Formats: sequence, structure tokens, C-alpha cells
Amino acid sequence: MDSNVEKRIIKEYKKGKSSLQIAEIVGYSKPTILKVLHKHNLIRKRDRCQKLKYEFKNGYYILYRKCPTCNQLISTKSKDKIICCRNHINKINNNNDCKSCSLEKQHGEGNPFYGKKHTKKSKKKISKSRKGKAKGKSNAMSNPDYRKKATNRIKEKWNNGEMEHVRKIMSETMKQTIRDGKIKGFIKSKAEEKIKSIIEKYGYKVIPSYRVDTKICDLYVEKLNLIIEYNGDYWHCNPKKYEKNYFNSKKSKYAWELWEYDKSKVDLIESYGYNVEVVWECDFNTDNKIIETILDKYAKNK
Repeated sequence: MDSNVEKRIIKEYKKGKSSLQIAEIVGYSKPTILKVLHKHNLIRKRDRCQKLKYEFKNGYYILYRKCPTCNQLISTKSKDKIICCRNHINKINNNNDCKSCSLEKQHGEGNPFYGKKHTKKSKKKISKSRKGKAKGKSNAMSNPDYRKKATNRIKEKWNNGEMEHVRKIMSETMKQTIRDGKIKGFIKSKAEEKIKSIIEKYGYKVIPSYRVDTKICDLYVEKLNLIIEYNGDYWHCNPKKYEKNYFNSKKSKYAWELWEYDKSKVDLIESYGYNVEVVWECDFNTDNKIIETILDKYAKNK
């Protein structure tokens, strides 16, 4: 670079112009301007990052701010302190919402692509540019290490709540799918098969995996308006065998959490007017007449 250009860069910088403004004046790129300024030790040190209160957790610098729409705390994090600062400041300056609010605003006309369509020419161009790419070994996901890394990253986001909006959408979609009857019933265990065959011997019609609102019930005896829920001792943490703080590693829940869920399910079913009986695995294995006793109880009531 010509020495006169260097002098011009230094002169403009001392006047208070930014490296980007100088780049436009002298016709060089921003990195080149910065290189010259570094050479002469003229870079102005920003103090905005020093004033921020960082949280350092699991190798990440974390900064918090409030969503301008819902006022919920949202975080910006990076392993690099300066990048964390930059992204945090940019999001504040741009008045960025949290993911949930941002997605909510993008419905209908709020979507930046609302009403826009690719022309046939652009579709053809896109198709041609993608032809033969990301196939086989050229696809990043074909690398097991990369797949594992991507999976772990998604799990991390899921566990720390960054994907809560996705969980809510998935949950509601599944519930609606169940309500619409798109999920077909099926017998889930040998014990349920055995209970079903016992009930049918008495001449009752049995519907397996019967749907009530968003819940799938094990067995429904139509004539008695009776729903039978079969609970495995381990899977549902039978109170006779497990303490409330026992952690079920297969379900990643404490016993008391499973009991609360099962109770809410029974309460929901009963609110629709059904009779409900819960049969525990240990009781079914030790009492040969437990199903007959239940059927007899509701047959007499009817």
C-alpha cells in the first residue's frame, strides 16, 4: 500500500471516522484498514464489554436481557467473551424478540416470505445448483462424529429450555393427531393381551388403546363403560414397592412425578363419565380372579 494512503487512513481515523467509513473513502477493504491501524497501534479499545455482567457456565460466557414483547429473560452465549458481547449488544440494538415471540409474529402477513413465490426460472436455477450435492460422503451428516456432535447440541438446547417453543408445538401437534384419530390402537404388552382374552371369555367386546381426549387408555369394555389401565410395577413405580423420591432412569422421572401423571390421566378419563380401574402388575400376577372381580362389580352396578 502507498504511504500516502496509509497517512490518509491514519488522518481520517484520528478525526473519529470508523474503519468502515475509511474503507469507503480510500477504496480498500475493512480488514486492510484494520491491519494498517493495528500496525500503528491506533485501534480504539471499546469498554462496553467490560461493563457487562457475565455469567460463566460450562465453558460459555452468558449475558441476559429481557424480551421486548413478553419480558421473559433470554440469554446470549458464546465461548468467546467478545463475540458474546457483540451478539448481545446487536440483539438489544435490533430490539430482537425471544424465539417464541418472534415465531408468533411471523404468522400470516408477519412472515417475511408471506405471498412470495419463486419464479420458474429461479426454481430451475436452484434445482440445478443443488444437483448432485450433499449426497453420500459429501453430506456432512454422513460423518458419525458430526452426527453425534449435532445430536448433543440439540439435546443441550432441549435440556436448557432453548427449544421450549418447539416442544410446545410438537406436544400440541401430537395431541391434535390423537384427537383426530390418526393414531391407530395397538396392544402394548403380553399382560394386556391376557387381560383382553379374559374379558372376551365373558362375552364382552374389548377395544384396545382406546382414545379419550388426548390420552390413550389400555383397554375399554364398551358394555360396562369401563376403562382398565394396566400399570407395570417398575414403569409406573408401584407405591407398594417404591418410595416417592425413587428415580426411574428409564423414564427419567421420579416416582412421585409418575404418580401425579397417572392420577391426572385417571381424573381426565373420569371427567368424561367413564368408569376406571387400575390393575397393578403384582396384583394381576398374584390374584387370578382380579379381572373377574372387576367385571362382576360393574356388571352388578349396571
